[in-house]
Amino acid sequence: MKDAYVQKMVKVSTDHDRWSLISLSNNSGKNVELKFVNSLRRQFEFSVDSFQIVLDSILKVYRARDCKLTEDSHPIVIAESMYGDFNEAMDHLKYKLISTRNPEEIRGGGLLKYSNLLVRDFKPADEAEIKSLERYMCSRFFIDFPDVAEQQRKIESYLRNHFIGEEKSKYDYLMTLRGVVNESTVCLMGHERRQTLNMITILALKVLGEQNIIPNAANVTCYYQPAPYISDRNFSSYYIAHGQPPIIYQPYPFHIQIQSGIV
Repeated sequence: MKDAYVQKMVKVSTDHDRWSLISLSNNSGKNVELKFVNSLRRQFEFSVDSFQIVLDSILKVYRARDCKLTEDSHPIVIAESMYGDFNEAMDHLKYKLISTRNPEEIRGGGLLKYSNLLVRDFKPADEAEIKSLERYMCSRFFIDFPDVAEQQRKIESYLRNHFIGEEKSKYDYLMTLRGVVNESTVCLMGHERRQTLNMITILALKVLGEQNIIPNAANVTCYYQPAPYISDRNFSSYYIAHGQPPIIYQPYPFHIQIQSGIV
């Protein structure tokens, strides 16, 4: 049963944080995450995932030997939102709105979750505010994952855990993430930013390759920094060698060209 339904189990016990998580999934890719919290400094990422059920009253019943449950005598279970305003958070959940506070306090800045909400047709509750918050999300993400290899491992892990049975959504997610990073990253040097954008683009190409939309992207070579005197500033040209006759595939602003021979 565990192998069939338990996707992952996490347990954290430090001086400040004590919590565990069980992620359950079925064969159609639907998943439910149960998080049991004793203490946690930051208890939510966005308002739509800020809800908690307080089990203290239930635990007291189990600990009391002489306590009996009846229709007239039973513990009251409380639901609350760590976002602060329960009704506002419920409206955000109902109308698919994105809102958060101080994303710099979240490990990874909430950047990956934010992109996931966008690709699932959630809209910012406040367009002007979210643009400012995006910069904090990106900055915290690159503080926690400064190396491109670390960033790639984190993104790939997120795809595995949150897009089960949704292979076709992975490409949209990666391109949405790339757009946020491209528009809102202010903390990286130019070459670091280009490396991250290039890594995300390659992951998107591999996703397409796995879906047989384009050939396998293992032989993709990326050129993204032409000489400054070149008038055509197309910084994202991708060439795949050893393929069939030339074809062009261009769903987004990058170019894929299949050629025979060595590029």
